[in-house]
Amino acid sequence: AERLRAREIQIAHQLLGDRAAALAHFTGTHIGPQRAEDAEQVDVIDVAAMKQVAQIPVAKRPRGIGFTPDGSRAYVACEIGNTVFAIDVASHTVIASIPAGKFSNGVTISPDGTRVYVSNGKDGTVMAIDTATNTVVGTVPVGKRPWNMAITPDGAKLYVANGRSDSITVIDTASLKAIKDIPVGSFPWGVVIR
Repeated sequence: AERLRAREIQIAHQLLGDRAAALAHFTGTHIGPQRAEDAEQVDVIDVAAMKQVAQIPVAKRPRGIGFTPDGSRAYVACEIGNTVFAIDVASHTVIASIPAGKFSNGVTISPDGTRVYVSNGKDGTVMAIDTATNTVVGTVPVGKRPWNMAITPDGAKLYVANGRSDSITVIDTASLKAIKDIPVGSFPWGVVIR
């Protein structure tokens, strides 16, 4: 039954597009931004009970969400608030508020959980956050309107979809430098690594 509910949530996300929450699984609950353009909270949903169990205040328009590999923390990028919030998943509390670039959006976490990468749409950048200190350790210029990203299983390269540049930027995560731009079709929104 839980698999079916998770599939229903995935289908809802696909149908609702940008207005849908990017929900991620964590020990029987889902946590994700509200589906409204003017939301200022993260809603926590118990999937088994199919009900909301908590609301976590954040800044305006939460967009991207990522979880550390151990599931203990969520990082939420708020597009209009230009802020990333580190949330303790167990207590449903904000443990850090990290200033971001303009229109922070996509969130990807390194496989070892030491870095969080956030795309900043209006700035055309990706910033790296150290999860030990919850501080920005670098910013990398990429194409126009970066949206979602994917990281290689070894954490060595980050691929960034640049929606208004019709390209994918490849970032070397050790040096925090863009090493290649790959032309693609119109308005790429995301990247998947298989």
